[in-house]
Amino acid sequence: MTQEIRFCQPTGKYWFLSPLALFPIKMTVDGGMYIFPSVEHYYQAMKFYASDPRFNTIRNLKNPDDARLLTKTPEYKVNRRADFDDCKFDIMDMGLRARYEQNPDAAQLLLSTGDAVLIKSCPVCYKCGFGIGSGTNRIGKTLMTIRQELQR
Repeated sequence: MTQEIRFCQPTGKYWFLSPLALFPIKMTVDGGMYIFPSVEHYYQAMKFYASDPRFNTIRNLKNPDDARLLTKTPEYKVNRRADFDDCKFDIMDMGLRARYEQNPDAAQLLLSTGDAVLIKSCPVCYKCGFGIGSGTNRIGKTLMTIRQELQR
């Protein structure tokens, strides 16, 4: 039987699988190079253009969950990038790939999961996680694909 690894917050043995885990990534955004403390920072900042002050406010937060929560406030729900909803899954995928390409320690941790089924099992995450048994587990599937590519 294949082992399942369930993860959500960046705590516990498999904390490194969460987009909130603090592994910095360098990404080109709107023609400039930026460093993000985590994939979550990158994902949340990408709701805005780099010229928007909210972009750097999110990028400079210490806590990745604070970045997520900030984008739920009224002043961060307006005037977002018009194309964000069309490309948000690609943004998350690019951020996850960058994490493992740019952080050899993170890549080794991902490889240490062997052939386990990776499941983002946050109870409120249905779009990218598994939710309470009804989500798509997009992040888990992306991580398994990246792991397979790293094994080659």
